[in-house]
Amino acid sequence: MKTVWIIGGGWAGISAAVQGTELGLKVVLFEAKKDLGGRARTVKLPSMQIDNGQHILLGAYQETLALMRKVGLDPQALLHRHRLDLRGVDGRGFKLLGYSWLPSSVQFILGTLFCKGWSAADKFSLFSKALSWATSKFNCEPTLSVKDLSEGLTDHVQECLITPLCLAVFNTPPRDSSGQVFLRVLHDALFSGKDSSDLLIPKSDMGDLLPEAAHRWLISKGCEVRLAERINECPIPNTVTGSTQINNGVDAVILACDATSACSLIEPINSNWANQCRTLEHTHISTTYIQCDDTDFTQLARPILMLESDTGSSSKVTKPAQFVFDRGFLFKNNADQFKASTNKGVLSFVSSFSTISNELISEAVLNQAKNELKLRDIKVIGTISEKRATFCCTPGLIRPAQQITQRIWACGDYLEGPYPSTLEGAVISGKEVIKKMLNQSAQLSQ
Repeated sequence: MKTVWIIGGGWAGISAAVQGTELGLKVVLFEAKKDLGGRARTVKLPSMQIDNGQHILLGAYQETLALMRKVGLDPQALLHRHRLDLRGVDGRGFKLLGYSWLPSSVQFILGTLFCKGWSAADKFSLFSKALSWATSKFNCEPTLSVKDLSEGLTDHVQECLITPLCLAVFNTPPRDSSGQVFLRVLHDALFSGKDSSDLLIPKSDMGDLLPEAAHRWLISKGCEVRLAERINECPIPNTVTGSTQINNGVDAVILACDATSACSLIEPINSNWANQCRTLEHTHISTTYIQCDDTDFTQLARPILMLESDTGSSSKVTKPAQFVFDRGFLFKNNADQFKASTNKGVLSFVSSFSTISNELISEAVLNQAKNELKLRDIKVIGTISEKRATFCCTPGLIRPAQQITQRIWACGDYLEGPYPSTLEGAVISGKEVIKKMLNQSAQLSQ
């Protein structure tokens, strides 16, 4: 195993390229766009530079943080660490409580005991349910949904805690989300170490968070990075079958592109794998950026606030956004003063699984900002929608394998793995595919 082509420069492709390069492979990384990053990248709107969506990580995402450090970044300087806090504008809702050095599980207990606006029945139902999850070692039947897991919780707890957690993790409502994967994420957030449940919110552009530094690191280590170069046909790696020998100058291929592109490339080679990709359902995320020029506005009470959304509960959506992030708050101490100044007063509103047009989302979010946040003198900078932002991690879903043929592999957050469609899932997949590929190669050479 000498030369590996990686097709796709998103976070999974970056992770695989870094891992492969570090282990001595000759890696050639192809990206169809002009920049690395995939669905987590910086884009340019007419009036300013912005991200293609508001992203958020958890303290438990150790592989992502390790990858950032490996390419020379300091996560502490790039990510705002915020204790898990799912409160709305009025301050009501769930948040962890207690000293930061306390285990997350203890903070969870304290947060439940002193949750503002919750009744004794709400608290008891959550304690009972959490105990049953812990007793089962945070495991359940793969066919159960998060809604199934939540049976016995009061409506208030489901609305104020389970649904927002589900939206943040899966980008789908509880009825459509895998209970098994939800419990895995919950376990890692509460029991995988100090600060594992913290929300990590970028306080710089997504390009600064990994793609640009990874690009520089890869080039410095001898990796060949080819931007704005689309691969329309999957190359057949070097093979010898009987008397037939194929030599394309590449020993293995890793597809790190999205499921649709991977399906198209693999259809002539492995139709079963392609069909499995084709059956995956996707949902989209819209992010609306709003500029507030009200001289009385300084910043939101917290960098992230929950909003009252009617998406999924009404046939006519008037309040599509579930969360709002204060980019001015996050960017105020950015070392780049230009970025700090251009993000002052900028708010990003996240609308998950809403199917209305960008124009209607922009109008509705503007009204949410006026009515719920009481903001004045505001205007929409733009709405960016990723129509296939995440795959639907539904109950009982069997995800495609990483190995496609003997020398063709795939990595990405939609493939087999412990996490839903997250940056951590993508990074883990990229790292794991290199290990599996090299292990198989070693076995074949014996």
